Amino acid sequence: MLKAARAPEKAYAIVLWLVSVVFAGFIIGLGNLVIGDLPQVGAGEYGVTAPSAAEQRLGREIAQVSERIGQIDDRRAIVQLQLDQARKASQTGTETFQAWIATRTATTNPAQDPEVVARTRQLEALKAGERTLQGQVNAFDNERLPLEQQRSELQGAQARAAQAAEPARERARFWQELRVFLLRLAVTLPMLAVGTWLVARKRKSDYWPLGRGFVLAAVFVFFVELVPYLPSYGGYVRYGVGILLTFAAGVFLIKNMRRYLESRQKSEAQAEAERRARVSHDEAFRKMAARQCPGCDRPIATMEGAETNFCVHCGMTLFDHCPSCHSRKMAFFRFCMACGTPAQAPARANATPPQGEIPPQPA
Repeated sequence: MLKAARAPEKAYAIVLWLVSVVFAGFIIGLGNLVIGDLPQVGAGEYGVTAPSAAEQRLGREIAQVSERIGQIDDRRAIVQLQLDQARKASQTGTETFQAWIATRTATTNPAQDPEVVARTRQLEALKAGERTLQGQVNAFDNERLPLEQQRSELQGAQARAAQAAEPARERARFWQELRVFLLRLAVTLPMLAVGTWLVARKRKSDYWPLGRGFVLAAVFVFFVELVPYLPSYGGYVRYGVGILLTFAAGVFLIKNMRRYLESRQKSEAQAEAERRARVSHDEAFRKMAARQCPGCDRPIATMEGAETNFCVHCGMTLFDHCPSCHSRKMAFFRFCMACGTPAQAPARANATPPQGEIPPQPA
């Protein structure tokens, strides 16, 4: 019955949690847009990739030399193709000439001597063309070799220039990483501060579901938008931030635990009526169902054969009797479950009916 009565309350709690999550999602989306639009945050790897002036100059020279080498390679490829064709033609001519000479030798016909001379000259012309093309290929190779050596020297000089510029590049990367971190910190810290204030001051507010959504967004922004971008710098910043956060959390928890223990001691020293006034009806039902005292949160002690009417730790009345029908009931009931009489403030003197006295009957 109680569960059915509390069903709307649970439904409202679920809906309010959904509102908190949706509200947090919109805040996170807005934060992502703000961080994404920060100047130069997403420019390359922290925006420090430009080569030095010496590297740029050597790069232009290397490009010029490479262009000249490419032009030589293109012309050499054409000549090499012509040379391959000339070699094939010369080889074919040589094979044809040798076959023809063998025939001439076999027939010993003097009338074919002019043909021998013509074929020999034709073969020599093919060989001469082949030697000319080979000479051009060799000339291209001779022209290309010093350019290759020059490019190799320029590349070595460029590597040395890059190595010499690396310290300055590291310093620039350091400051850019720090700048990115500080920009993200400038967005995250105010959200964390507001979220901490909401948790500390507004948890009991009627508008806490919206505050809870903001706290969820602040936690997400901290762990997703800030922590992954903590500058390493050898680990000093990362571990330093971790130490500070852990120390702050530890101090906060220790102080809250001390305050809780002190408040519980003071509460136990106060009158029962004052302590009972601070316990809500629903909270008392929840703790009693869990066998905990609503006044001190300690377990409710029981003994076989005896009624547990009071907490053995703080003395709070847990069960009493209805002043009208004297039925035993939980002290936090607002009405008697037997006769419906409104509950009165519990007192130890009338926790149980006097022995031998007949309880008065309700009118």
